[in-house]
Amino acid sequence: MSFGGLNISVSGMLASQVGLDVTSNNIANANTVGYSRREVSFVEGASNENSANQKLRLLTGVVVEGMDRVRNTFLDQQVRQQGSSLGKDGVVADLMIAMNDILGEPSDSGLSAKLNEFFQAASDLAANPELETAKTVFINSADALADVFNQVDTSISLLKDNLEAAPTGQIYTSTSELNQKLELLADVHKEALAVSNSGGSAGELEDRRDLLLDEISSLKDFNIIRGGNGQLSRLELEVNASQPVVNSTLGFSNYDSPIAALTAGNNSLDITVNNGSGTAIGPFTVNFEPNSSIRDVVDKINKTFRGAGGEGQIASVNTSGNLSLQTSLMDGSQNNSTAALTIGAGSTALAALGLSAGTTNGSDAETFTVLDSQGLHYKFEMEAGLNNVGSNPSKMHVVTNDIFETKIGTVENFSGELGGYYEMVNKEIPEMREELSNFAVSIMDSVNKVLQLGVTESGSQGSALFSGTTAGSMKVNTNVISNQALLSQGKTGAVSDGSIAQEVADLFFGSNNVISDFATAEKVFIDSDSAGVLQSKVAIIPGESITIHADGIVDDNGSAVNAGTNGFGGGSLVQFEFLNAAGAVIGTTQNFPASAGAPEDRVSYTGTVPAGAAFIAVRMNSASFNDNDISNNSGHFGVSIIQGGEDDSAGNLNTKMADIVGDFGTRGAVANAKEENSLSLFQSLDDRRQAIMGVSIEEEAANLIRFQNAFSANARVISTWNSIFDSILGIL
Repeated sequence: MSFGGLNISVSGMLASQVGLDVTSNNIANANTVGYSRREVSFVEGASNENSANQKLRLLTGVVVEGMDRVRNTFLDQQVRQQGSSLGKDGVVADLMIAMNDILGEPSDSGLSAKLNEFFQAASDLAANPELETAKTVFINSADALADVFNQVDTSISLLKDNLEAAPTGQIYTSTSELNQKLELLADVHKEALAVSNSGGSAGELEDRRDLLLDEISSLKDFNIIRGGNGQLSRLELEVNASQPVVNSTLGFSNYDSPIAALTAGNNSLDITVNNGSGTAIGPFTVNFEPNSSIRDVVDKINKTFRGAGGEGQIASVNTSGNLSLQTSLMDGSQNNSTAALTIGAGSTALAALGLSAGTTNGSDAETFTVLDSQGLHYKFEMEAGLNNVGSNPSKMHVVTNDIFETKIGTVENFSGELGGYYEMVNKEIPEMREELSNFAVSIMDSVNKVLQLGVTESGSQGSALFSGTTAGSMKVNTNVISNQALLSQGKTGAVSDGSIAQEVADLFFGSNNVISDFATAEKVFIDSDSAGVLQSKVAIIPGESITIHADGIVDDNGSAVNAGTNGFGGGSLVQFEFLNAAGAVIGTTQNFPASAGAPEDRVSYTGTVPAGAAFIAVRMNSASFNDNDISNNSGHFGVSIIQGGEDDSAGNLNTKMADIVGDFGTRGAVANAKEENSLSLFQSLDDRRQAIMGVSIEEEAANLIRFQNAFSANARVISTWNSIFDSILGIL
């Protein structure tokens, strides 16, 4: 008697039971994050030969071949890559919202409102110069404007500090979280491999491993290397052992103190930079004013670099107080053996700045195995930068995972949430803060220059209203607060003269002003009745296009004249000269052209800065006055010096404010658009992945019915065999 049929049915019942168990487990974990749907595979049981008849094989039913996690490794990789991009874009978008909230525009108490109130107070003072209350309101509104700049700058600084501060800053905590998850991943990875190698089922460990890979990828992207079975083999990372960085040997503790060694003839620096991505800038010459501070040096290097076609910056002061030149903050920079920074041997400011001539190259990134079956080999730590002068970048170091924590290099241009934080603290926040400070300084500089052209009621030169070198240090001079008589409101000193106050108002409301943004333009003022000038020398870049506007009509002993050639003497009333780094004149003195017909209030010159030029100097030409006498003239000229084109520099302080608000808003809008695009792509990819690995209750319910019916059918077969056996036994 054969029991083969009974055995076949038993195998069917057992297989159906496994199917029911797996289906039940899928349903139970339908809402478990990271759970991969399990799928049972069945194969036909191996048949046995009948010894009586070699051609007859006995069937043995069904065998459970295995239980597999349903995953698509290609989709996993895509989801993780997009998750890294989303992590970075999400952080940048959130912090851009915070930056725009700090600016607080539009608002009745924000920067735009206080700026408008200040220049409206100047206009009111011009209309009522005899009223002491008008001058008081003007000074108070200046103080309120400075306070808003201080508050905005402080808030931006605090935002950056909250990201970088140790040990509670967001970058530190996220780095710690990354290290913890890598440690956990190493443990889970080793355990999963051990279970798999012993023939056991490691499905739940593999799910935990994949979930950790998702979470780690959202923090920081890695190269995920898989084995032949499609499972994780190791994590790899590109690490740069060195960067193109040149640090001076001198430490500068006071950023605003003059550098005495920077003198005429010892004040130039020749620089060439390569960002490692195919973009080379230079050689370009940076010319410093004698006795510049280290703050001025950093500012001038970065602006000359941008004027030469570069984007981003290369100069800063590091945490030790040394001048630091590096390529890592150039836009699109990549650290490799091509990236280079060269300081020319002909530079005259080397000793004054503690630099040496030569070329410093970066290094090609090396691949390091961060994690494999042996455990975690490396982890990460942050080195916070300094933002006192320039933007000394914060860095993510790769260190050994042992008690020594030996630094092996840095990682750059990475994605994930940490990539977003580093982009904000190294690029976006410093750039926006610098833009705000440049605007504050341009207000202080322009207003002070105009006020110092005026005369007080006592006949003295008017005092500067503002002091400070950044938006954070901007304030009203205490001497002016305590003695309003130091402030000029007119050109003559007469109580009824509000001409200077009106010119201050015109800086905001006028349409014929070019206000410096300290990147491409500068404005100087030339007094018509003085042989000297308040400020006339501006550093320039050889080979760059230059446009110069001289605005104003002055009284030449009863004749209304402009800055051009008026026919009274040789050359134009205002002239300019190109100077080399030592102050010697290059070429000949340049004149502004004559105006057609009646004097116009603007004459202009357009040309190219000659080779070897370091500065442009603007001066009065007494020979062009009708009586060759400077002392009996009244009025002054505003001279705008624009390098590299005018489109980005033309305007007044009102348009500059609009530009800043627009730039902050545009940066935020771009960041939000990138986040939305990243989120859309991530959700699309994740939906596709979930369609494969996720649990569908409807599908599992159908499987329950299928396996239940199979189980019942096999049970009925057994019942049938039982009846047959009973009948046979009854006959016997």
